[in-house]
Amino acid sequence: MHKNKNITLKKENLEIYYEEFKNESNIKSLWTIVILHWWWWSSHNWLMVWKLLFEAWFDLIIPDLPGFWKTKINKVYELEDYANIIEQFIKELDLKNIILWWHSNGWAISIQIAIRNNINISNLILNNSAWIRNDTKRSLKRKILNNFTKVIKKVLSIIPPRKNWNKSNNYYKKIRKLFYKAIWWQDYLNAENNPFLKETYLNMIKNDLSKDVFKIKQNTLLIWWKNDRYTPLNDWLYLKDNIINSKIIILENEKHWIHLTSPEKLVNTFLNNI
Repeated sequence: MHKNKNITLKKENLEIYYEEFKNESNIKSLWTIVILHWWWWSSHNWLMVWKLLFEAWFDLIIPDLPGFWKTKINKVYELEDYANIIEQFIKELDLKNIILWWHSNGWAISIQIAIRNNINISNLILNNSAWIRNDTKRSLKRKILNNFTKVIKKVLSIIPPRKNWNKSNNYYKKIRKLFYKAIWWQDYLNAENNPFLKETYLNMIKNDLSKDVFKIKQNTLLIWWKNDRYTPLNDWLYLKDNIINSKIIILENEKHWIHLTSPEKLVNTFLNNI
């Protein structure tokens, strides 16, 4: 049965909205999958994945993280704050036999939860999770574009105000947006109108936990596809080599948003390899 719910985390003074698919028949699910979306997304974007997993006899919980869709953000968050929130959320709902599923930006939260071991996570599922933040891991193209964008911003800042050229003008905004897209900083642009979310994003992307992944002991399924320009294959091979109980699956002809474009392929990959 599908339900829309809210729960208040008293320690955080925060109300979390979440979607629940729970089997209430005599045949009980053995596992509860907690799906954690990230930037741009919300619980609602995972609708087709929920339905397919539920049909395969899994219970599902998908919370909206603070700052997204129906969960309000009430302060600037650090990595530890998000990890605490997810742990409290799972404890409040008294979830058992948990599979923690993470997509895209911010997998650092899952690393924190896994290595702290404050809650019992049986399996980790990671599909296209951006997680290495060390500059040495960035592509040369991204470094060049990033530096070039800084130069452009500095030049624009010293141009004298004129009728047809200022920061409120569409020309400035369009040029800025193009350069931010070139270095894959659309997430930052999407957060600009919310100061809490903007600073939270900057806090999240500064974390490089590449030296901590060896501490993960849970069974970990890594799902990656060749057309994802956001998460390079070398990062995933590093995970495979450094997480003792890990398995990597490489898919063809898919992009970063597979949960929207090919949910059946994503779910079948999970079911065949869990």
